[in-house]
Amino acid sequence: MVLIDGATNTGERTSPLVTAAQRLAGRIETLVEEVGRLREDNAALRREVREAVALLDGVGGPVGADGHRTVRGRARLVAKEKAPARRRRRGRAPKGRATPTDVTADVVRAVLVKLGDATASEIALEITRARAQAGVVGSTAPVGGRAVRFLAERAGATTRVGEDGQRRYRLG
Repeated sequence: MVLIDGATNTGERTSPLVTAAQRLAGRIETLVEEVGRLREDNAALRREVREAVALLDGVGGPVGADGHRTVRGRARLVAKEKAPARRRRRGRAPKGRATPTDVTADVVRAVLVKLGDATASEIALEITRARAQAGVVGSTAPVGGRAVRFLAERAGATTRVGEDGQRRYRLG
């Protein structure tokens, strides 16, 4: 539509794109003003925190010649300025090898030759008893049945379930 004699219709003059751009520019200006206010508030809060820290440092009291600070009648050491110490990681430490190194598949095989047919706990008990009698260093810790099951398989033992429901090991 052609405009005649300077008459303007605002609906025809502005496109939706221009309107959206104007709204966006207005929102950006509002955000810029808000960020400026937040920065001023942040600066004021930082000043207050610095003043509070300075106040707390001043409350500590005088330090004597021996490096102790007297606070309400009690002596307290003044902490030296140094880098913060690393904290130890909490949790379990690695256990290492639970089975003694001298207990091998050959030892389990020898016990199976002696006993014939036995459960893992019986084999472990026999190995523990023999280690204690021989005076092996570190023989106070008993050998576990789980380790014997693992070593019995490596020793070539066959497994069957006995009448009592337990796994029994035998060579051959």
